[in-house]
Amino acid sequence: MKGNHFHICVRDLETTLSWFERVWQLLPTHKGKTFAVLPFGSIQLVFDASNQDSLATLGFDSDNCDRDCQSVVERGATVVEEPADRSWGVRVAYVKGPAGLTLEIEQPLH
Repeated sequence: MKGNHFHICVRDLETTLSWFERVWQLLPTHKGKTFAVLPFGSIQLVFDASNQDSLATLGFDSDNCDRDCQSVVERGATVVEEPADRSWGVRVAYVKGPAGLTLEIEQPLH
């Protein structure tokens, strides 16, 4: 068996989907009344309408952390941590997402 999706609870499904469309340029591949599915690499991210938000960090690969961080900031993201080299061999930036989510942009250092 291999993983194919995971669920994140959000209080405001429409606002969350709108943010991901505007800032991250991700559109749902399927949408129901109480859930929506977004592509997330080889797996899927399912947002479920709930009375509470899940706290989670979603990590994204990048070939240019600084450029990608700047792009999402220009589309409305708020930086939590500016791009910086880390001791484990990556350059990483963190931005605040909707519904208690943090988004991580990670670039391998060669």
